[in-house]
Amino acid sequence: MVKQIMVLTLVLGLSLGGALSVEAAPAVASATQQSAQDFMQMVTDQLLKKLVDQRTEYKKDPQLLYRIVDESITPYVDYATIARRVMGQYFRQTNDAQHQRFAATFKDSLIRTYGNGLAAYDHQTITILPSRIPVTGDSATVQMEIVNPSGQSIPVTYELKRNVSGQWMLENVVLNGINLGLTFRNQFASDVEQYHNDFNMVISHWVPEAPKVHQP
Repeated sequence: MVKQIMVLTLVLGLSLGGALSVEAAPAVASATQQSAQDFMQMVTDQLLKKLVDQRTEYKKDPQLLYRIVDESITPYVDYATIARRVMGQYFRQTNDAQHQRFAATFKDSLIRTYGNGLAAYDHQTITILPSRIPVTGDSATVQMEIVNPSGQSIPVTYELKRNVSGQWMLENVVLNGINLGLTFRNQFASDVEQYHNDFNMVISHWVPEAPKVHQP
């Protein structure tokens, strides 16, 4: 797989195209009562419906696809927490304005890469698997399997946490054994070295790099 696949799954791993098959789930409770699995199923179904209903329109207008992605996933992704973890040890060396700027840059880069991936891929099958790990307090993991048309299976693990309102929020993804939060933190550190501790340059030139998931 290429870069888009990895970043899709970082943002939520909800879809890789407009012609997807997602394992059905029963009706779920309100957002603050449902399980992490049901939450992921709900958001997946909502995004897929928009992609199917508006496919003709966004094929003509990529900006519409970005808006669909933004509206569908932003309420459920804790960009501030993810960006802080990506900055790692350098978070304390930067100011509030830089924190906010990097979080916004990080969000925009993921949405655009995610949107490009959605336009480029289809016919994947997504299955949200039954939980094998008990929920601990307000934290949970969700296992998902993505199968492409060639039959390759890619395991994905999502790390979620409830916010103060009880809403599940995505905080990290492990794709095929690769911890993406750690991968991006290493990239940020490498960029800091490349730009000689000029954090404004690091933020301005941020483009998430993706470890590739090789196809057989």
